[in-house]
Amino acid sequence: MNKGIYLLANDVVCDQLIALINSINLNYSPDIPICIIPFNEEMELIKKVIAKRKNTFLFEDNKSIDKWDNFIKEFDKLYFNYPYEGVTEKKAEVLTMHRKYCAFDGIFDKFVFLDLDTLIFQSLDHVFKKLDEYDFVVHDYQRVTSIRLKEVDYYFEAFQDMYSKEALANRFHCGGFWASKRGAINEQDLEYFLQELANGDIKIFRTWLSEQTKLNYMTIKKNLKLYNFTLDETSGYNTGVCITSNHFEDKNHILYDKGKKLTYLHYMGIKNERLRRLCQWEKMNLPFRKQLAYFVDKLYKWQISTIPYQDIFLYYRFLDER
Repeated sequence: MNKGIYLLANDVVCDQLIALINSINLNYSPDIPICIIPFNEEMELIKKVIAKRKNTFLFEDNKSIDKWDNFIKEFDKLYFNYPYEGVTEKKAEVLTMHRKYCAFDGIFDKFVFLDLDTLIFQSLDHVFKKLDEYDFVVHDYQRVTSIRLKEVDYYFEAFQDMYSKEALANRFHCGGFWASKRGAINEQDLEYFLQELANGDIKIFRTWLSEQTKLNYMTIKKNLKLYNFTLDETSGYNTGVCITSNHFEDKNHILYDKGKKLTYLHYMGIKNERLRRLCQWEKMNLPFRKQLAYFVDKLYKWQISTIPYQDIFLYYRFLDER
């Protein structure tokens, strides 16, 4: 199959799944195939959502899932066994977050992977088009955070023969929105990565071991040809993407950054429970519920009134029910 979108989901994030799919169907295309990779076995609500949607289906390649699970277990083992100097606590992300990498084994020749805490506001054709020239396409400012956390400095110890520090910093990317091609990272690559990690590369992981840091390691180590829209000043798609930016303008449920339409919005840092409670509160359909939410937050500490761009999220979550 030529192109499609991958998502990673289970029943816990069903509200986000519905909102994201609605935004894709409305603002991009109702015909783009969407493949949902199972986060775990809790998929009953997800299956009900899929049953009502055309061109939406489950990823069922258990061999691929097992391959990536085993790779990450070995990766984590190397991390926890390494005697880091000055590191007092080690932490790795929940194993199944890494199942998003199954996208490299899927049916789409070209694909976009989206975390569920995102919304799409326009066509993704410009993203797919970049895959004619590049192996890996992103749209984010993760490099700024990676410089601040000194991740770039740590990685530079292993990659100074391949990159200047500036070039290395510009390769750091978020794990929530990325596009690539089937087979861009293959089974032979995984064997090579584990060998290189065991030979010393594992020393660079001095911050917590997230799936994002692992994905960055793989794309940097393999030197995939990477394009980031936010590094291209000539691009008409060079916008902010994160809810921490409070200047985005809402026009008919589409966000704009200084006149430019956002490709996507990332609700980064908002826990699933907060979005779930926000949807529960909306379903109660109380009068003055937005004002009442402040008092509910104080009483129950739900933290729903402070979610940025919540009206946009709720619009797409309940689009089918309006």
